Amino acid sequence: MEIEALRQATLTMKDPLADGYRSLTEIRSAYRRSLTERDAIVAHLVREDGWTLSEVAHVICGVRHHTDWAETIVTWTEPPSALPDAERLLYPAQQIVEELRELHSLATAKVQNAPGTAHAEADESDGDPLERLMAAEQRLQQVRTFHDTAEAARDVVGANLVAHHGWRPRQVAALAGAEVPDITAAYEVARLSPPSEADTQYLLELAGLTDHLRTATQEQAARVEQAKTWVTTAV
Repeated sequence: MEIEALRQATLTMKDPLADGYRSLTEIRSAYRRSLTERDAIVAHLVREDGWTLSEVAHVICGVRHHTDWAETIVTWTEPPSALPDAERLLYPAQQIVEELRELHSLATAKVQNAPGTAHAEADESDGDPLERLMAAEQRLQQVRTFHDTAEAARDVVGANLVAHHGWRPRQVAALAGAEVPDITAAYEVARLSPPSEADTQYLLELAGLTDHLRTATQEQAARVEQAKTWVTTAV
């Protein structure tokens, strides 16, 4: 039910800033929960039910040879002491993970492909200059918040590759379009995050969103400055 609500919110998104921020924040939260639940099932199957890492990798990665990835997840995850029908639970849990991951990609694309994340240009004659300035400043604060949130998510996912998967910070920073200190600063948060949250496509997606919102922030800041000149002129 949660996925359907998130999907509808994404498909009916009207404002790429306000609606996009809300959708992506909720999707990422649901995605992390789904990974945690799926990983607990996987860890139980390996430790209690005799599944091999190859079998796990086939389900969660789609290929059997990603056993290192599966081992990292199983080793880090604390499974429940009892989990009846774990194998039956795994496949729907994996489906939820995949659907949320695809939904994140859809929401990200809708934000990036929208006509403008910030407001369209206003004409100098439209409305009260002070009201236009206040609206522009509010919009600037919103897009800054969206950018900062996306950037923080990017850094945590990147740091996850360092903390759990042996990547070097410089490698991750280059891939993410980030600075090395950005990645290392997120290390402690990433260390407590599920290892399965890190994948390079997810990182690239968050990096692209961050870049898009950085540009939108700059554009909206310019609109604020323009609105200030209208106020000055009106006075």
